[in-house]
Amino acid sequence: MAMIAVTHFKAIFGPVTRILGSHDTTDISITEHTTTRHEPHPGFDPNASHLHAGNTHTETHTFVNTAREFVMLLEVEGRTLKLASNDYLAVAVGDTVRAICEPNPNGQLVVLDWHNVTRGIRFRTLPSPLAGVAAQIIWSLALLAAGCGMLFGFAQAADALFPRLVAIALVMAAAILAVTAYRGADRLSQRHAELDRLTGMAA
Repeated sequence: MAMIAVTHFKAIFGPVTRILGSHDTTDISITEHTTTRHEPHPGFDPNASHLHAGNTHTETHTFVNTAREFVMLLEVEGRTLKLASNDYLAVAVGDTVRAICEPNPNGQLVVLDWHNVTRGIRFRTLPSPLAGVAAQIIWSLALLAAGCGMLFGFAQAADALFPRLVAIALVMAAAILAVTAYRGADRLSQRHAELDRLTGMAA
């Protein structure tokens, strides 16, 4: 079984310095501009054009929540964390927290394992392997039941080629969905094992 690389997750520890957005807003859209000025090269001629006196690099960070989920954006150690959980309300500026996160295309780090050291609150936002694939399992069983029911129902019919083909397709779809659910549960299990290892090291 392949293990997830340690570098896939980031451990952030420190006080909450800012709360960028809270559950009071369903659509959180925050844009921050960071400007970094690079000093000129040591061999720079002060009489030269000011255009070469050093470059100013501006980055724009946009954090958007369009899923209308309960979400809070926090700043810890200069990093923006996205916390989506019913328990996140018990956090305030100044609380010391430890979060195991993973990168997100929007720029913020998504919290998977949360420990508010100040308030003694710990929880994991990653679903359990079974809960994470529950919908796929239910659909797989429904498709299997429908397919088998059609096969048995049209077993004696002489001119039921099309219903039988449909039934076989349903059974095959159920099998494919079951394999997908198994792989999804296996991936979640690996992620939980890696989080357990990292939180054990941080404890």
